[in-house]
Order: sequence, then C-alpha cells, then structure tokens
Amino acid sequence: MIINELLLEKYKIQEALDKLADHDLNKYVANTHSRIEVLVARLGLELKYGKPGEILSEQHPFGVSK
Repeated sequence: MIINELLLEKYKIQEALDKLADHDLNKYVANTHSRIEVLVARLGLELKYGKPGEILSEQHPFGVSK
C-alpha cells in the first residue's frame, strides 16, 4: 500500500474521530452528519445524501428486513 503525507493525515484524523465516538460506528456516523450539517449551513450548500441509520430502515430500498 502506498503511504504519503496526505494519507497519514487522513488516518490520523479518522483515528481521532473514532476515539471521539468511543469506537462506536453509530456515534461516528452521527458526529460526521452533525459536522456536515454545520458546514452546509455555514457555506450555504445544498447536499442530498442518506441520513444516519436510514440504510437500516425498512423504507430504504436496500434496508435490512426484520
């Protein structure tokens, strides 16, 4: 695997965000979603993407059946 300064910085940030979320993927995704909402509001952007947990809902086309 090729490693460069940009990838090292990316991994360092991902590790810090993982620790912030107490190694919980649901918290990690929710935290990321919150940061995106702040940036969208601050920069006046319009982004369309799935919401945290939506992929697991029955309404989602790829949702998990219960």
